[in-house]
Amino acid sequence: MNEVLYDKILGSLLGAGIGDAFGAPSESMGKQEIKEAYGGRLTNFVYCGNTLFAKGNEIGEVTDDASQMYEFAKAVVACKGDITVEAAVKALISWTENYPKYYPRNAGPTTSLVIEGLKRGEDPIKLGREGGYYNKGTSNGAAMRVAACGLTKPGDLDKAIRNAIVSCRPTHGTQHGMSGAAAVAAGIAEALLPEATTISIVKAMIYGARKGEEEGKKTGRIAEGARVIQKIRQAVPEALLAADMEEAEDRIDEVVGCDGSMASSVGAALGFILAADGNPMKVIVSAANAGGDSDTIGCIGGSIAGAFKGARAFDPDLVERWKKANPKLDLESVAKELTEIAEKNYNEVTAVM
Repeated sequence: MNEVLYDKILGSLLGAGIGDAFGAPSESMGKQEIKEAYGGRLTNFVYCGNTLFAKGNEIGEVTDDASQMYEFAKAVVACKGDITVEAAVKALISWTENYPKYYPRNAGPTTSLVIEGLKRGEDPIKLGREGGYYNKGTSNGAAMRVAACGLTKPGDLDKAIRNAIVSCRPTHGTQHGMSGAAAVAAGIAEALLPEATTISIVKAMIYGARKGEEEGKKTGRIAEGARVIQKIRQAVPEALLAADMEEAEDRIDEVVGCDGSMASSVGAALGFILAADGNPMKVIVSAANAGGDSDTIGCIGGSIAGAFKGARAFDPDLVERWKKANPKLDLESVAKELTEIAEKNYNEVTAVM
């Protein structure tokens, strides 16, 4: 097994999981509320207390973000690297059955509207394209769970994008949903390369955002709302102009937004990655302290930066505490299976270069 590739893939999964758990206590809060609730900046796992979306969680426990990401990772493995619509549906239904603590409490504004229809066997493509509700198909759920769609395609942005688009169809069948998920998958596929840089990751995410939006306009529902690519354009200069991570949090929250929309969440995550020079824990800490949809932005940003820097970038003690709080999520086993698929695909890509 390619140990460097395994470390990067495990790092992506850990980044998603730790990012979710780190941001869960501050979800839906503003920056000042976070400081008042926790006595200052969040710099470690803390108890969630009576917060709306994580009440009763253990310290360091995830929510819907990383648990859905894990179910989708297992689905990608079962499909030998290329997820199908049917496998995506099965992963979503498995999530509702395997995590009663998170469903229906943590189901997002899009997933909650389609899950019962999926359970009844209704057409997933039709369900994913239907509108009628504010934010349906334009929220960030498809990006928070998409990591494995890029992890099996190191350096192959187009295949990572196609994988991500397929994973969107049962829920986020809009140009915004496909754009955001494709941006994250493409960023991860690029981050796995040994020669990757933060700039190359940004370029890959821009490429993915454009390709995903194009596909969404052709085969999905064209929904209202800000474009993912526009939020990325706003995030890049704010990240580069910030003197430190706290200033980046302020700039990105004010200009890009840290809300639960696909466009803002992906834009904010990208901004934190760029400001942090790809350091996954800096990304995660900033997502938690910026507030808003902090766990999802931490999950998205952590999955990309974790792929860039690898599992070794995380404090082993922090990882052990996370693992104890989340015994259902066997990331090492899934990472090994994903690495076997990714290594084969990477060898095929490099053979023709």
